[in-house]
Amino acid sequence: MHTPIRKIFTLFFLSFILLCSATKTTFAQAQPLPFAAGQPITNAQLDQLNPLIQNGDPALAAMLSTPAGVVNRVVVFAFPIAGLILFVMIVWGGFEMLSGATTKKSIDTGKQRITAAFIGFLLLFLAYWIVVIIEAVFGVKIL
Repeated sequence: MHTPIRKIFTLFFLSFILLCSATKTTFAQAQPLPFAAGQPITNAQLDQLNPLIQNGDPALAAMLSTPAGVVNRVVVFAFPIAGLILFVMIVWGGFEMLSGATTKKSIDTGKQRITAAFIGFLLLFLAYWIVVIIEAVFGVKIL
């Protein structure tokens, strides 16, 4: 009963890996180090090697130096990832319902998975809007 689902997810995973490997990513040419051997290293030279400073703008590095800044940066990526997880869980629940359509247990399991995915996404969505409302009411910058 579970082997068709595993085959489908294996096929999906392999096609995803193939798609990712087929796309070409371009990387910048390797740059020489900004300091010479035997010379003292300055803070400006070390800042050139800092991956947090992008395009000479130290604002991102300053933002990520505090726990609140790290949380704010993570929240930017949390919602798209939550949407992808919601989509995967709905598809998984649908396949679970379709693959075991003859048994009531499989249909119920698929329905529970889809319901849990929607409830989890709804909780995340509500938490975000509660924080936005608190920011608007009290004038506090949280996110």
